[in-house]
Amino acid sequence: MSQPWIRRSAATSSGSSSIGGTGYNLFGNGSLDGVNSFHLDFPLVNRNFYNNVFVPQPSTKPPVKLLPHANRRSTLNNLIPDCDNFFFNGTDVESSLTSLVDNSSLKDSFQPSSVSHVVDNSSDSLHQEITLQDVIANGQLFDFALDRYGVKFLEIHYPQEAKDDLHKLVFGQLTESITLFNGLCHNSNGNFIVQKLVEYASIEEQKVLLMKMIEGGLLEMCKDKFACRVIQLSIQKFDRPNVTQLVHAISNFDFVAMCTDQTSIHVVQRIVKHLPVDLWRFFVDFLYTGDNLMSVCRDKYGCRLVQQVIDKLSENPKSPCFNWRIQLLHTLMSCVVRNCFRLSSNEFANYVVQYVTKSSGVMEMYRDMIIEKCLLRNLLSMSQDKYASHVIEGAFIFAPQSLLAEMMNEIFDGYVKDQSHRDALDILLFHQYGNYVVQQMITICTSALMGKEERQLTPSDLGMYAAWYEKIRSRVQHHSARLERFSSGKKIIDSLMKLPPVGSPASTKYSSSFLDFSSQLDSMFPSFLSSSFMC
Repeated sequence: MSQPWIRRSAATSSGSSSIGGTGYNLFGNGSLDGVNSFHLDFPLVNRNFYNNVFVPQPSTKPPVKLLPHANRRSTLNNLIPDCDNFFFNGTDVESSLTSLVDNSSLKDSFQPSSVSHVVDNSSDSLHQEITLQDVIANGQLFDFALDRYGVKFLEIHYPQEAKDDLHKLVFGQLTESITLFNGLCHNSNGNFIVQKLVEYASIEEQKVLLMKMIEGGLLEMCKDKFACRVIQLSIQKFDRPNVTQLVHAISNFDFVAMCTDQTSIHVVQRIVKHLPVDLWRFFVDFLYTGDNLMSVCRDKYGCRLVQQVIDKLSENPKSPCFNWRIQLLHTLMSCVVRNCFRLSSNEFANYVVQYVTKSSGVMEMYRDMIIEKCLLRNLLSMSQDKYASHVIEGAFIFAPQSLLAEMMNEIFDGYVKDQSHRDALDILLFHQYGNYVVQQMITICTSALMGKEERQLTPSDLGMYAAWYEKIRSRVQHHSARLERFSSGKKIIDSLMKLPPVGSPASTKYSSSFLDFSSQLDSMFPSFLSSSFMC
């Protein structure tokens, strides 16, 4: 929200993340020193494991030299490192993972090996010699998938053509086990190769991925900062039948929790942004039901989501499906209007009401509805609220001429004076939030009288603006001595001095005297300040 009236003072989804260090020294002669295999002892399927700090520990198993497939020997121990060789952990990932899963004390855990030194960008000559077939033949596919540099290697070399045999082999190995697939999705590095699987999956492969997501815990994936990327890309890439099934599974979750979570809300936003409205109609029905709209809008993430829903439903009025979308929009907006007063007074929900009041096109009818049914007759109380005062300021700016006149007249003459003989304008002039509303009223009047108003104004309209301006000016003059004690009061006085005198050079300094300023105003608008406009 860029408008200056929205906020007066200060009160996240994709991206590359990585873990771990290499633990290796590459000397000037290109040799690798201290090349040991490492393991990270952490549970792969623990949703919060990426919050922990892991320290690599040396393994007792010596490294294994990667040789051409035809020359491999069953035993390759005690090899001396040199610059021409690649070194792997040498662990059979499938067997080690299986044994760990079977172990009750280490269930759902496995140990990825570090292969950064093999595919580190600093070793271009080494990088060019290794192939994806070598990685698979050595059982290092999961090691690479969990490594910072290894996953980049897999992303680059992953076959994009679904009919490719190597594509099928890699896809099959990475999706063979739900536990392993789920672990990759939740891993800071592994999620990137899963995204590649999603991006280039055939229709049948999409079905396999969908099954793995649902069986592996779809809700947990939506709430995980790495796995949610996989879900978001699936929403974009899956064909209509598969994405329909995916969205249907998501629709069964607790949407208040999803819409107020800083991670899972990205999944809902992706659904709203990229899918046809008929696939997420259930979400509009959810917002309309009970107090769900208020629960979502009160959240700093949820309030933005509701604005996106409104924007999506109101866009492109010439679309063939707009008549159907306008029905959903009316359902949602009737709920917004019904809860307008509560929404306006909330720290985050007030942005939803502001969004509606500043909208144009088909949304203008709902803007007028909010002003008529919610704001009018409540201007004084809402102008004194920390958050609702922002809504009132926006309403003054974007209200149509007829409703603007009603709002101005309510502030000037719509309230009975209190016991101290103060009317609404007196109260707002000295209120910590209400004074901003008065400043906005002054700005509106001066902009119109200086010809800066975008809409076309008739002489009669200009007469009204001049009359409103004079009422505020005379009241400020009456309280000038007291107003000058406060910074807000000084701003109000300064804003009144922005109206330039006619016939004077632009560099002429204005007199600070209210009597002189009054005479300047009379010379500018003698016909507007007749008794027919003044009270």
